[in-house]
Amino acid sequence: MSNRAHIVLGLVVAVLGAALVLGVMVFGRGNVRDHVSQRYRFVQRDGRSAVYSSPEAPSKVAGDIAKKWEPADRLSDPSGFFLRYRSDIVAVTPEPGGGSRIFVDDEDRGYARWYPVVGGNWGTYSGGGEGFRGGGPGAGK
Repeated sequence: MSNRAHIVLGLVVAVLGAALVLGVMVFGRGNVRDHVSQRYRFVQRDGRSAVYSSPEAPSKVAGDIAKKWEPADRLSDPSGFFLRYRSDIVAVTPEPGGGSRIFVDDEDRGYARWYPVVGGNWGTYSGGGEGFRGGGPGAGK
């Protein structure tokens, strides 16, 4: 094999290696949905929504999830802990007998399900909550 062939082969191997490393960095991390499904006990699925359970307290479960997958926003109130991600909403609520119930919903279903808590606090991922133009009839036109 000539020197030129060795150089070309070396470049091809280097490019493939770099592509592999980049692919692992970008796609190999998984996501919050995968993390919850691997860490907690599955209860039920409904389309892109899934429910899991844990014997741990909701604050611990939400803290563990947020530590592994940093949410874009978080909210807590007496009904539970809510973590917002780019495409998902994770809600961790207390179980009556102890432990936690973990809901993983896509963004649309999560807003619909948890609107009484997150509505008015969170906008969509790409922007803030509602805007108000104010004024009376014909104002702002």
